[in-house]
Amino acid sequence: MTAAKRDVMISKALSYLLRHGALKEKLTIDENGYVAVEELLTNNRLKTHKTSLEDIHRVVETNAKKRFNIKVVDGKEYICAVQGHSIKTIAPNEEALQRIKHLDDLPPCLIHGTNIKNCRQILESGAIKKMNRNHIHLSSGVTGRDHTVISGMRTSSNIYIYLKLGENMLETLKIVKSLNGVFLTEEDIKLNMFEKVVIMENKVKGDGTDLDSLLLLLVEKNIPYECIK
Repeated sequence: MTAAKRDVMISKALSYLLRHGALKEKLTIDENGYVAVEELLTNNRLKTHKTSLEDIHRVVETNAKKRFNIKVVDGKEYICAVQGHSIKTIAPNEEALQRIKHLDDLPPCLIHGTNIKNCRQILESGAIKKMNRNHIHLSSGVTGRDHTVISGMRTSSNIYIYLKLGENMLETLKIVKSLNGVFLTEEDIKLNMFEKVVIMENKVKGDGTDLDSLLLLLVEKNIPYECIK
């Protein structure tokens, strides 16, 4: 296994433990999602890769989306995943999640990234829902001519749902910002808050049947859309 592949495996193990599996793996995790690094290193998912403290530091520092954060308390290191949790006992305070109170604190756009199948479910149910996660994830945007994803959605997302950033948004949604700049909300995001849906056709696979049915549904729901090749 190459060093790069090993780091990916360590990162995936960290993501699982800190976002979803800490309680199942009998790790001590606090309300902000922090686990003592020395305790984490005793877990078999990391021991399998012979993970060291230096490995943890490297993976945290080099992670492109800054998914993890390390803090030191009384000389002891603790690590958390900064967002993406499904562990219900995690209820971060302002140390981990900054409450957005003014529109000026929001970026120029907020986008929920998804795929065709999930977008259909969203339209049919009437809202984006957090499902098994603690929050809905919102990106601060995309960049460049190829609409490269900024942190806050999967790179495989081919549907971008842009939200309306009107005066009543913060009255409707409680929005917080994670340490790596991802915006989150616990509330359902209803269809009337959709500004538009952007479809990345270059990422769409298949014969187009699913895309055609999605476009018909967008027209039915009166939601503006555009396709980018």
